[in-house]
Amino acid sequence: MKKLAPFLTPLLFSVFLIFNLSLLSETILLKSGEKWEGSILAQDKDSVTIKLVDGNRKVLSKSVIQKISFGKKSESTSLKKEPQVSEDQKKIQEEKLFAEKQKQEDEIRKAKEEQQKKREEQLSYAKRHYLEGSLGVGSGESQAELRPFFQTIQYAGLIFGSGGQAELQSNPYKSKNHNGTARLFYAWDRFTLEIRGTEAKGNFDVSGFQTLSSGSGNNSSSSITTNTLLGNSETKFQKVSSRIGFTPYPHPVFDFQIVGGVERIWTKTTQKVDSVGEITATGMNPNRTSFRETNHPLKGYSIGIGYEWKFLERFTLQGQILHLDMQGPSSFRSNEFRMDGSRYSQNGLDYQWKSTGTEVNVKFSTKIKGDFSLFIEASNMTLNNKLKSGYITENEGEGNSDPSQILLKSYGPQILIPIFYDSKTILSYVQVGANYRFNF
Repeated sequence: MKKLAPFLTPLLFSVFLIFNLSLLSETILLKSGEKWEGSILAQDKDSVTIKLVDGNRKVLSKSVIQKISFGKKSESTSLKKEPQVSEDQKKIQEEKLFAEKQKQEDEIRKAKEEQQKKREEQLSYAKRHYLEGSLGVGSGESQAELRPFFQTIQYAGLIFGSGGQAELQSNPYKSKNHNGTARLFYAWDRFTLEIRGTEAKGNFDVSGFQTLSSGSGNNSSSSITTNTLLGNSETKFQKVSSRIGFTPYPHPVFDFQIVGGVERIWTKTTQKVDSVGEITATGMNPNRTSFRETNHPLKGYSIGIGYEWKFLERFTLQGQILHLDMQGPSSFRSNEFRMDGSRYSQNGLDYQWKSTGTEVNVKFSTKIKGDFSLFIEASNMTLNNKLKSGYITENEGEGNSDPSQILLKSYGPQILIPIFYDSKTILSYVQVGANYRFNF
């Protein structure tokens, strides 16, 4: 045995290496701490040949090797065959997918049917077929066009003429009034027809000053005097509207409409004014009485939106926001009587106007019993007037007409009016009243 020992040791080591080669060596750890990874290609009793990962070969002496780590040979991974699905299983899967698809389609169809049913209920509740009458009374303010216009004309006469008169009334252009509105409203599903008429009347005391001048200024017969104005005035403002409305999307709670119609306005002011002053040094009696009347009719159209909101079963909020476009003539006539009995004069204005502006109405109603309800309504209309054309007329007796004033009478006011004041026609009010509805 002692003789065979030197031969057995290398033989056993070789067998051990060959056995491990079948396991595919992976890592060789050297005594110096270095590691070499790869595949062992060959070996003998003195060295080991390894093919490194990068493809290079390296021969290592067994005397420097501390340890060889072999990895198990990885089993060849074969493609796993998917289990075969039977025809019955395929049929069951197809039936399951069809059932899920059918369920989704049923849910979508059911949602559409519910939405359609809800919309039909809305349309049913939104259907309207009734006639409603209402009457309201209240107070407010109004302003006609020609009173400030007439005052400006007189200033123009003083600036450009050698003689004449001008006055300044201290009472404001806006006057208080008492008013009433009658309204008929017919509704048929999406369409509505409204006829509305408003009349406002007011009174105010005329006060102010009047300046009178006569002569050339260098003549000894010329005179200038200032009189006190005393008098009273009555105003009337009438407005009639015919409007048609259409609801694009009916809804039982909130109704939104497109509204358009025809508008007519008539304003009238009558004044009795006494001008009182002392007799001048030249013997002129300045005392006089004037009877004045102004008329200003307008016609045009309106377009805008309307709404009606019902809430808490009892209350309703309605309103309209409208744009107005109108035009028409104005007429002023003054008959003046001198207290000395020497003269009687007439003068007048005839002009054309273009008027645009807005009208806003808000109405709050509450049911009292059945179809009877009470309301409070606020309204404001403001028109901005633009002077288009016109002429000042005079009749002071035969031979007293001044041909040099023709251009002034025709064009002077058109230049001066925008400078002196902002021309407006205004009607605003707050009313309370009652509604009664006849359902068909």
